[in-house]
Amino acid sequence: MNNFDLSVLSFLSRFAHRSFTFDQTVVVLSNANLLKGGVIVGMIWWIWFDRVDVQRKREALLAALMACVPALIIAKILTKVTFRTRPLNESRLLSVLRYGIDNANWQQLSSFPSDHAVLFFAMATGIFFASRRAGWFALFYASVFICLPRMYLGEHYPTDVLAGAAIGMLPVWLGNLPRIRKPLTGWALRWMNSNPSQFYCFAFIVTYQVAELFDPALSILKFIVSRRIG
Repeated sequence: MNNFDLSVLSFLSRFAHRSFTFDQTVVVLSNANLLKGGVIVGMIWWIWFDRVDVQRKREALLAALMACVPALIIAKILTKVTFRTRPLNESRLLSVLRYGIDNANWQQLSSFPSDHAVLFFAMATGIFFASRRAGWFALFYASVFICLPRMYLGEHYPTDVLAGAAIGMLPVWLGNLPRIRKPLTGWALRWMNSNPSQFYCFAFIVTYQVAELFDPALSILKFIVSRRIG
């Protein structure tokens, strides 16, 4: 436990367990993928079909989608090799549980880093490279409406979020360097031009997975791995 995490979470705890409606609203905001990934993916498609500077914007968005995959893999590896107790299960915090939260469900889950921060700050950074105005809003939305509720509910420490944001943003920044972005995304744009119906079918599935935090794909993968082990 560090002073930064302790001070931020102590401040947020002042508002906890005072209003059932407020706590439940934060729970819904934290759990509803439509209000998390749905908003970010909606912005991606909005910018994709913008008619101004189309090529550059599409390259930036594609680079972000590709870069978020290794970022999430790095986050998953860190989750496995390091274990950090969730704030709502940390006795030294003396946390006041929010209405509608059961800390027993989080006991076996490591909090470091925040995969929400990894994914949505990665996508927000891609949006930023495509459109500065939309990017600032996406970064604000990811901070306040996606990550802050998870800190308030005791699911993550602030440093979990900061680390996740860094893990997500760095590969997207690298992927958007001009010398990397064009060769990285060129094949996808050629695919779009040669077979748009096939491309957009695949793109829909990918962005749907982003909106759902890749949970459907991970559930299928876990099932396949468990069957092979069994």
